[in-house]
Amino acid sequence: MTNQKYSIVGVAVLAAIAAQTPALAQQDGQPSARGTLEEIVVTTQRREASLQDVPVAVSAISEMTLQNRQVTESRDLARFVPSLKMSNNITSPTNLSPSLRGSLQQDASLVVAESPFGIYVDDVYVARLNGNNVTLADIERVEVLRGPQGTLYGRNTLAGAIKYVSRTPDQDPWAIVTAGAGNWDQYRLSASVGGPLSDDWAGSLSGQINNKDKQFTNVVTGERTGKERNIATRGKLRYMGSDVFDAVLSMSYSRSENDSLQLVPRTTPGVPSNCTDLPPETRCQFTSDDLVAPPGVPFFGVATPSGLNNPAPITENPSGETKQTILSLNMSYDLGPATLRSITGYVKVDDFFSTDFSGAGVILGASKIDNDHWSQELQIQGLAFDDRLNYIAGAYYFRETGDQAFGWRVVTPTSTSQIQAKTTSVALFAQADYQFTPALKGTLGLRWVEDDKDFGIQFQRLPTSLVPGAPTDEVALANRYSEITPRFGLDYTIEPTGAIDTMLLYVSAARGFKSGGYNGIALFGLEDARTAYGPEANWTYEAGIKTDLFNRRLRINANYFLAKISDLALNATVEIAPGLLSFPVQNAGDATIQGLEFEITAVPMDGLALFLNGAITGAKYDRLDPTSAPAVAITEFNVPNPRPPQNPDYTVTIGFDYGVDMMLGGHSSRFKIGADHFRTDRYVTSATTDFLTSAYHRTSAYTGLEIGNNWEVRFDVRNLTGEETIASGGRALGGFITLAPREYMLSATYRL
Repeated sequence: MTNQKYSIVGVAVLAAIAAQTPALAQQDGQPSARGTLEEIVVTTQRREASLQDVPVAVSAISEMTLQNRQVTESRDLARFVPSLKMSNNITSPTNLSPSLRGSLQQDASLVVAESPFGIYVDDVYVARLNGNNVTLADIERVEVLRGPQGTLYGRNTLAGAIKYVSRTPDQDPWAIVTAGAGNWDQYRLSASVGGPLSDDWAGSLSGQINNKDKQFTNVVTGERTGKERNIATRGKLRYMGSDVFDAVLSMSYSRSENDSLQLVPRTTPGVPSNCTDLPPETRCQFTSDDLVAPPGVPFFGVATPSGLNNPAPITENPSGETKQTILSLNMSYDLGPATLRSITGYVKVDDFFSTDFSGAGVILGASKIDNDHWSQELQIQGLAFDDRLNYIAGAYYFRETGDQAFGWRVVTPTSTSQIQAKTTSVALFAQADYQFTPALKGTLGLRWVEDDKDFGIQFQRLPTSLVPGAPTDEVALANRYSEITPRFGLDYTIEPTGAIDTMLLYVSAARGFKSGGYNGIALFGLEDARTAYGPEANWTYEAGIKTDLFNRRLRINANYFLAKISDLALNATVEIAPGLLSFPVQNAGDATIQGLEFEITAVPMDGLALFLNGAITGAKYDRLDPTSAPAVAITEFNVPNPRPPQNPDYTVTIGFDYGVDMMLGGHSSRFKIGADHFRTDRYVTSATTDFLTSAYHRTSAYTGLEIGNNWEVRFDVRNLTGEETIASGGRALGGFITLAPREYMLSATYRL
C-alpha cells in the first residue's frame, strides 16, 4: 500500500509540473511547420468540429501519431487513451477484453458477449468482439470517446465509443507503399492508392499483411510457436458528381491465422488458493510476483502436448482463424436548411480457436462462430433559429444472428455444446445544442432503445467425462430490454486573452446502458445458462477543460468524471465443487468509479513535441450481491475490501517526438526520433479478485529519416528494455497471459 501511495503522489507531481510548463504533452496534436499545434478535426458529435470545441472527453489519434506510437492494432491504443484497457482475451490474439471507466467484458470469445463501449468502423457498428483486435490498415484517424454515448451512438455505448475512420478518396490522388522486417519472423507489407477516377467518381484500394512467430517455446514438442499472421484489405468508391449528394461504398476484409493465444503455465506455491479454513492473517490473493513456472519451462514457454484433438472442434495443436467482412454505404443529401444521412452496414464474422487454457494440456477448449449482423441508421441534422440551434435526430435498426459450437477437454474429453443467438434492436434519438450567448451553449439529448434477444443452447456430456451427470440438456430463453438514456450539458468558451488562445469549460450528466445477456460457457452443465444476467447502467457526471496556450504551443485537455454504476456485469470463475468450475456473468452490485483524466501536448521549441497523458482513478463497490464473486472473495481469498476489476490507481504515458531538417545527397531531408514510456499501477484482473497483477511498464522508441518528398526509412522498437510481464490469467485454469518480448522492425516507405 505504501508503494501505491508513493506512485500516486509521483504521478500527481508529474501532472502538476506538466501543467506549469510547456515541456510536456498529450500524444496527439503534432506541430505544424510553424512549430505550433495543429487543429484536430473530429466527428465526435456526428459532424465535423475542432477537437478543442467539442465538450466531450475525446482522444483523437491521427495517422502520423499512430505511426510514431507504433499503434498497429487495437490493443496498442490502451497505452495512449486514459482509462482504456484492451488486453488479450484468453482464447485468441484477435479477441480483446475491453474495459473503460470501470465497465468491462472479459470473455470476448462468446457470440453473446458484448462490449461496454461501441466499436465503429466508418460509422458502422461492429457488435462482435471476435476479431475486435482490428488491424489498423489505411486508417486516417482513431477517435476514442469516454463516458456514455447512448444519445448519438446507440446500443451498448455504456462507457464510450471507439471510431476507426479510414481514408476516403477525393480529388487528391495518393499512393503509399511500406515494407518492413524485424525479429521474431516479423514482416509487414502495406499499400494504399486512391484518387479521382473521373470528374464524378473517386476510388481507393489498400491492403496489408503482417506476420510474427516463434516468440514462445513448447517444451513438450520442442517447437517454436506464437504465430500471428494478419491480412487486411479495403476498397472504397465515392460519388462526388453533385453539389448536394455524396455517397461512399466501402468493403473491407480481414483474415487472421494464429497459434491461438499462448497461455504460459504458472502456479502459486507460496499462496494458498482458498482462505476459508485458514487463519485470518493468511494471504490468498496472489500477485504476478507470486507466479512460478514448472521446472524446465522458460518465461515465454508452454507445455502443451500434441494430439489432444478430441472432442471436435479441438485441433491437434492450438490454432485459430478469424475472418471479418464489413460492407457499408454512407450517403448524405443536402436539403438546404438540413442534411439527410443514411448509414447502411453489414458485418460478417467467422471465428475459430482451439486453446490450451492451462498451458500444460490439462484444460482445452475450442469454438467455431458463424455470425452476421446488419444495421440501418437514418439521420437528419441542421441549424435553426439564426444558427443558434444545432440539432440531429434519427432512427436506428439492428439485427444479428449467430451460432457457436464448443468442444471441451478437462483431462479427458468432457463435453460439447451449441449456441444459437439472435438480437433485434430499434432506437429513436435526438440531440440539440443551443447557443444561449456567443459563449454559453447548452446540450440536451435523448435516446430510446429496445433490444429483443433470443438464446438457445444444447449440451452433450461425453462418456469419457470425469464429472458424471445427465448426458444431454438444453435451455431456451427470450428477453426484452428497453431504456431511455438522456444527456445534459453546458459549455462555456473563454475569449482569447493573454496566454490563452482558446479555452472551453464544460459540464455534463449522461446515462449509459448495456443490455442484459446470457451465459454460454458450459463445461460440465447448463446451470449458469438457465438464467440471463441483467442490464448494466450508469449515470456519469463530468467536468472538463480544453485549452490552447502560449500561441498554440501548449494544449491541456483534462476532465474529472464520476460514474455511478448500477448492476455492474462481471465475468467470474466459480468453483461449484472441488475441481468443478463454472464461468458465469454476474450482476455483482453497484460501484462508483471516479477519476482525473489528462492529455497534455506541448511544443517548447520548433521540431520538438512532448506529451503526457493518463488517469488517476478511484474505484469501489457501493453494494455487493452476497453470492457474487467479489463478495465471496472477502472470505475465500481474505480480501476485506474487494475492488472493481481493471481499475489501477493510475496509468501514465510520457514521451516526445523530435525532428530536424537537413540536406542529404542534395535532397531536403528530415531526421526524426521519438520515444514513449507507459506505466500502470497494480490492479485486480477479474471479479474473482484472487489475482492482483503487479505494476508494470513498457517503453517504445523509433528513429527515422525522410529523404526528399517520397522516401522514409524507420527503425521501431517496442518493449525497449525487454520486460517480462504477466498481465492476466487465472489460477483456476492454470494459464496466464504475457505481454510481448522486445520487438524491433526496420521499414521503408514510399509516398507518391
